[in-house]
Amino acid sequence: MPEPDLLRELTDDGVLLLTLNRPETMNAISGGISAGLAAAARESKTNDRIRVIVITGNGRGFCSGADLSTGGPVRSAGGGPRPRSATVDKLGPGDLLLALADADVPIIGAINGAAAGAGFGLALSCDVRIASDQARLGSVFIRRGVGPDYGSSYWLPRLVGLAKAYELFYSGELLDAKAALAIGLVNRVVPHETLMDETMAYARTIAAGPPLAYTYTRRALMRSIDDDLRTHLVFEWTQQSELLSTADAREGFAAFLERRAPRFSGA
Repeated sequence: MPEPDLLRELTDDGVLLLTLNRPETMNAISGGISAGLAAAARESKTNDRIRVIVITGNGRGFCSGADLSTGGPVRSAGGGPRPRSATVDKLGPGDLLLALADADVPIIGAINGAAAGAGFGLALSCDVRIASDQARLGSVFIRRGVGPDYGSSYWLPRLVGLAKAYELFYSGELLDAKAALAIGLVNRVVPHETLMDETMAYARTIAAGPPLAYTYTRRALMRSIDDDLRTHLVFEWTQQSELLSTADAREGFAAFLERRAPRFSGA
């Protein structure tokens, strides 16, 4: 029986490791990968055992983008009927990207190799990107005669600024890990052989933290992109008022006063 396109492992300490598992295609996105990632993101809203999600790739690539082995997403003028949702909603892969943005736990990308095209968009959808020194990242859409998608034109200017986003999209250039770090495209670059050890160690520090505070923090940062200041200040203080009444907040302040490490329960 063949292995699934997406491997899933939930550790005892709350790290959900999702591994894209199509190494023969450098983990080109399949229906199984897309559905599995979206399902995991949605599950983070109901399964309190999940405290952080880590996404990585099996083999030498993180994600090479759309699967072109069957012609990819290109549509011919005389194509057959399309599903009603494809005509009405016009979301394309947006269902997955909305699920990732709406997840209630931090999402960490362990970028183990090339992240190109749709794989670039997937990497940008992660909150934090830890890159192997062998990683390469870039849009490449322009080289296929199309524009950016998979959320990349939304996230990239927010990460590196509008001018740099224009440059990267217009060139279709793949940046090495060092260049990606220099412009803030990734948060950290580590030796390839220690990528997963360092990523999982970082994920475990988050998993040991206060789950409710991480959820509210993630929601606040997601909203900050589009909120006006007044709206955002109301949201920010509303969530802070709620957090101050939690057991985790009481534990956090008590641990500080007692000069010990806090023990957060998620309550």
